[in-house]
Amino acid sequence: MPNETTKKEIESLREIRWKTHLSNRVQEFSKIIQNDRIFEEYFSKSYVENLTNKSQNITKFVVKLGIIYSLLMLSLFASLNSNQSDFEIFGYGFKNIGAYKELLLFLAVTISPITAILLAYQKYIDALRKECLKKIVPDASVRKFYSFTFIDDYFDGLTSRSYEKSTHWHGSVNLITVLFGFTLLLLIITLLAGSFFIQIMVIYDVVMNPSTSKYINLFVVVFAITSILFTWLVSLMQLPMPEVDWTNTYKLSEIEKTDPDKYNKLMQKFAADNSRKEAFSIITSSSIIYIICFTTIALYWYSETLENLTFFLGNAMTGYFVVLFFSNESNHFIRKRALSWFFKNHPESEPNRLKVFNKVQKTLLFTKVIIPALLSIWYAFNTLPTTIN
Repeated sequence: MPNETTKKEIESLREIRWKTHLSNRVQEFSKIIQNDRIFEEYFSKSYVENLTNKSQNITKFVVKLGIIYSLLMLSLFASLNSNQSDFEIFGYGFKNIGAYKELLLFLAVTISPITAILLAYQKYIDALRKECLKKIVPDASVRKFYSFTFIDDYFDGLTSRSYEKSTHWHGSVNLITVLFGFTLLLLIITLLAGSFFIQIMVIYDVVMNPSTSKYINLFVVVFAITSILFTWLVSLMQLPMPEVDWTNTYKLSEIEKTDPDKYNKLMQKFAADNSRKEAFSIITSSSIIYIICFTTIALYWYSETLENLTFFLGNAMTGYFVVLFFSNESNHFIRKRALSWFFKNHPESEPNRLKVFNKVQKTLLFTKVIIPALLSIWYAFNTLPTTIN
């Protein structure tokens, strides 16, 4: 396990570094509070408390918006059943929901971008708060427990690791922890994918069975689609983005000449990190491609499937995990074989080695797109007709 100094050295030598827009803001803030006088005058403990209050208020507001959004979407989902125009929850009933579908959809999709912006802002002020805590409590082990005064970490008490070298958790404990993490990930993915398909079904129903005039219906549908896209873009903008630094290539070349052992260790670490990032990239791209392909095919060729909600959602969610699994395994296998072939057949002394490597990278990028697309199309055309029958 590399120490903190080694990690920073490895990070500083990357040709392509993945950074979020937030990290640049935080880095700028960190430089400002390095000045002790400025920190004590403007960014002391009271500043952290104010940020905490802001974060907590945002959480409360987002929870309220989430409840309202859920009620609106549930009512719209209930209105999909043409035989039932009433919606009842906790003993409270709502009559003739179908007559207000456009209004309910408009209110629901208005909440999504507001929530996305609020959560992004909350993430920003939480990051500033953490930087202040680093300044107030430099010792990381002390700061971890001191920070609970300001930060809520609901999962911290569920897991731990032994600090004694002679002891460690039994394998069964590790298995339970892994199962917990996998189940939590599965729950999050299911909620995201499921909510997306429900949104598509609701929008489709509003298009096909309008309750208002043509132009109002068109406005609401366009606004709903734009709102969904905006929400997803806000989420994507918070992900790490590639930042290129060509000078690091020359630094690595110098290390290779002066210290070959250190160079090999660095390259092994790069390969391990890139493998993890590649797996995350495949999962993300495969998810987006599957949702686009499956939804497009369902709406264009098999729109009748949306009338059978249970089977449609069941097939959609099953296909999501099937495509995700086989895309990841296939791309991993192809990448491993392609890189093995390249390093075996193109030694460092070869003049056009870089040109060939770029072609290999482009081919791998193409497979990352085409494999989940083909799997999604195959799955959609093989399962959606059975939903109709």
